[in-house]
Amino acid sequence: MAPATFNTINKWAAGVNDNLALGTLNESLGNGVPIVASLYAKSALTRHPAFPGSLRLLERAGVHFTAPEVLQPTGPGQPFRWERVVELLRHVTS
Repeated sequence: MAPATFNTINKWAAGVNDNLALGTLNESLGNGVPIVASLYAKSALTRHPAFPGSLRLLERAGVHFTAPEVLQPTGPGQPFRWERVVELLRHVTS
């Protein structure tokens, strides 16, 4: 899942199934499919009290996250670094 926003992570962890992407993620998680997710959220949002708990819940369920400090947007127009996603995906599936 990339980019995984603050909203997506919290809804996914809560089991919300209100769009196709979340439905696919929820079913994949329930079926034991390996999932790589890359966070892309402002630092102010990552400090929200709900966010760390959502990450821990998803990690315990088997989701693999790229390092958040690598992909966090630092300003408008900052590119998403897809190479980090590919690196982790290769590692998880090898």
